[in-house]
Amino acid sequence: MPKRFEFSAEFDHPVERVHAVLIDEDYWRSRIVEGSRGTVRVESVADDDGLPLVTVTMTETVDPDRLPAVVARTVRGDLRMERIDTWRTVRDGSASGRLSGSSTGIPVTIDGEYRLRPGGSGSVLDIRGTVRVRIPLLGSQIELMVRKMVEQMVARDRDEAQRRLDRAV
Repeated sequence: MPKRFEFSAEFDHPVERVHAVLIDEDYWRSRIVEGSRGTVRVESVADDDGLPLVTVTMTETVDPDRLPAVVARTVRGDLRMERIDTWRTVRDGSASGRLSGSSTGIPVTIDGEYRLRPGGSGSVLDIRGTVRVRIPLLGSQIELMVRKMVEQMVARDRDEAQRRLDRAV
């Protein structure tokens, strides 16, 4: 049974400025750790309404020795993880997007939705979705770990975006 997740990240900046960072190629390139086996690709196309649709694809190959033991035992060879973020343009003061993730070596899928909306004196990014791992007996344990990893990823993304926004003021 997939594990659901729901997180929020607050920003001290308005929706339009946060959205501009979340679709910026330099921001995403900075998310790849120097010396890692990671790549990023940012593409912009028109959606069905002719509005910009930005897709960010990040891939990283992780040595199984860096993984928790319960996960490392199930992986054969390197673990290649892919994350795809898709963002629509800001409309009526908010923006929506999608998050998907998968990997080789472990049958894991992440599927979620983003909503960037006004909140407090800035904006709030709401993320909700599911994590599914198709491994008998261990899948539920790994799903909980992946859910925690998604939460940490959101926090790191938020911290880096906030740093960039604060520097630009």
